[in-house]
Amino acid sequence: MRGARRPRARDRGLSQEDGRDAVIGQSPRRKEDERLITGRGRFIDDIAPPGIAHLTVVRSTHARARIVAIDAEAARKLPGVVVFFADDLPGLAEPLPAARADRTNPYVRLDTPRAQRPLARDEVRYVGEPIAAVIGPDPYQAADAAELIRIEYEPRPAVIDAEAAMAATSPQVHDGTSNVVGQVAKVIGDVDRAFADADAVVEDHPSHGRVTSMAIETRGLCAAFDPATGAMTVWAAHQAPYHLRGVVAARLGLPAESVRVIAPDTGGGFGPKEGIYPEDVLVPLLAHHLGRPVKWIQTRTEFLSSSHQARQQSHHARLAATREGRILGLDVRIVKDVGAYHYFSVHEPTNTINHLPSQYRVPAFRAEGFSVVTNKTPTAPYRGAGRPEAILVVERLLDRLAAKLGLDPAEVRARNQIAPADMPYRPGLVYRDGVAVSYDGGDYPLELRRALDLIDYAGWRKRQRDLRAEGRRIGLGIAGYLEAGGSVRPGEWATVKVDDRGHVEVLIGVSGSGQGHETVFAQVCAEYLGAAFDDIRVRGGDTTLVPFGYGTGASRVAVNTGNAVAVAAADVKVKACRVASRLLECAPDDVRIEDGRAFVVGTPARAIPLAQVARAALTDRGLVELGGPGLWATKFYSPPTVTWSSGVHAAVVEVDAETGRVAILRYAIVHDCGRQLHPVIVDGQIVGGFAQGLGVALGEHIVHGDDGQLLTNTLMDYPIPRAEDMPPLVMEHLHFATDHNPLGVRGVGEGATGPPTAALANAVADAFGGRLDVTNPVLTPHRVYTLLREAGFA
Repeated sequence: MRGARRPRARDRGLSQEDGRDAVIGQSPRRKEDERLITGRGRFIDDIAPPGIAHLTVVRSTHARARIVAIDAEAARKLPGVVVFFADDLPGLAEPLPAARADRTNPYVRLDTPRAQRPLARDEVRYVGEPIAAVIGPDPYQAADAAELIRIEYEPRPAVIDAEAAMAATSPQVHDGTSNVVGQVAKVIGDVDRAFADADAVVEDHPSHGRVTSMAIETRGLCAAFDPATGAMTVWAAHQAPYHLRGVVAARLGLPAESVRVIAPDTGGGFGPKEGIYPEDVLVPLLAHHLGRPVKWIQTRTEFLSSSHQARQQSHHARLAATREGRILGLDVRIVKDVGAYHYFSVHEPTNTINHLPSQYRVPAFRAEGFSVVTNKTPTAPYRGAGRPEAILVVERLLDRLAAKLGLDPAEVRARNQIAPADMPYRPGLVYRDGVAVSYDGGDYPLELRRALDLIDYAGWRKRQRDLRAEGRRIGLGIAGYLEAGGSVRPGEWATVKVDDRGHVEVLIGVSGSGQGHETVFAQVCAEYLGAAFDDIRVRGGDTTLVPFGYGTGASRVAVNTGNAVAVAAADVKVKACRVASRLLECAPDDVRIEDGRAFVVGTPARAIPLAQVARAALTDRGLVELGGPGLWATKFYSPPTVTWSSGVHAAVVEVDAETGRVAILRYAIVHDCGRQLHPVIVDGQIVGGFAQGLGVALGEHIVHGDDGQLLTNTLMDYPIPRAEDMPPLVMEHLHFATDHNPLGVRGVGEGATGPPTAALANAVADAFGGRLDVTNPVLTPHRVYTLLREAGFA
């Protein structure tokens, strides 16, 4: 990263655990890195049980069409090839489980899922929808066989525009049913009165385009059935292995405990690997039917056309304010394009609604969101999940308000930010778990001031006028944000076990895809148990380890699993102190356990190893009242509700008015996620999130033609950020611990993804005095030059 600086940290309100010799808050080398760097990682394509067969999926080439006829005779003549269609097995005819809104979500007015079948029957509804499953002895012969299958279609007009699809005259994506499949709404205060009393009203129609997550590893599965034991093992690069286990068990009619799902090393998840896809059912179903292992590895082209996509959401927004720039009301109408089927569609507009007020006081607020099906790939939550859209809307409105009133955009924000003295602040919203939203601490004005200082905002404002006289267009952009993290799911299990040699196992129910679980939760265990960091091994992503797991996503793992590990480790420590007190002939309260050694407080030279304590614990009847002999404990942690991380991004850009090229001269991120478990990993989350947000500005945009054909089906057409695209970054962390959980942590995985699009859009508009109508976050030279021409600057 060119010109990047290590962040300077400010600490506020840290817990007592952050004292001397704390393991939490340090940045030890990641435990998983040696395995991965030396090529000893085990990814899904490394799984190869004996006798394996390979799956290739034949997919629709039309966005909307009736299947007239299929000819698979030539394919079936090839040796070792088997072909399946929707009617060939009972399990292929049943729809996939539909995702419904949270029962506790008070905003839901309509939620009518459109479930997808594993293989299409009679009609296809998007390019890439599975029609046939082809099994071959290797992936090449399976692909050759797939090419021999002939399908005759009767094309129908594709439904492409979500807002047009809401009209009664629009063709129906699913015959006999409305294209509107979801509706959410929330009102706070008297919105109409706020606009009637306003001195200034600004309108905007920002639209966030469709994107894909582009994980470095595509999706894949392998499944093997053991008829002797009736057990099915599924290896899947999946973010929710327990959910997948339940789906597979139900499809095969097996007890859940007869299905084991293992998530091996995974090259990125970002949300779209959490849902249930047709292939998630096809692979184990065919392995069970054929009596041999089956594997499927997705190609990059398949990833672009058939992995769940994200974001596409349009907005009609108004902001009312006084002449001094104080917000009176916010009114937003949301239309989300969810693609051909209904996956999590109500979640994202709900997230948008709850993040629209952001860091600002909004006395009157009204928002209504509609989820609409179209003939495109289904969508699912992707890093940010409704938050980037909210940030784009409110931050563009604030800049439009500043331009209308002749005020500096930074001043408008400062006048409306929630003060730290008002914390915990309740904006009148309700989260999806049914709990009233309460911002759990932080200092938003300080975040803004620090971000402005880090880019030298005042200095650039002065230079901006002089440089403009020389023909150079410099723009400054700001975007504040909040990030709800922790999710509405019940919580997480964790087990901590010490064996008779002093080795510690931490078993968790979530799967990892690069977040550093093996390191971070070893740190938590080391701190709360007193074991040596190097003696701890963390295992997850395997449905045999703990009773259940609720998945990796929604910035929930540190909050849920981290605290579950802390609680379990603390329980084991209580048992260890009880046993050690007998061995050391002292009271349990006088025992200290540090670095894998137990000793009487003040006399560390007389320490005994934790292994000795663990051996004694196996036969210690005194532990019966603490759950039984042995040093282990399984605990469940459930947070009371979500936590709220926050931050401000600020950018300085230069726009070439002759070409539309945007150069980022400086970019600052100020962020608060509470207590940092591993600061370097936190930095990685923020930089990675920023890069994915930057990618949108650089041109990440899934485009469909009027006939529903995917026009961006290669990396030549869908550009992702390269190392040389990363601008000089400066980061600063503010630490305000939350009292919502024992660790004092907040989510960090999604916050940095949303602000770059808004900050850069604001900066580009600011370079031309706020006169550019930037309603789309894609800021390629062609797009910017078009805006300049429309505004009369080119």
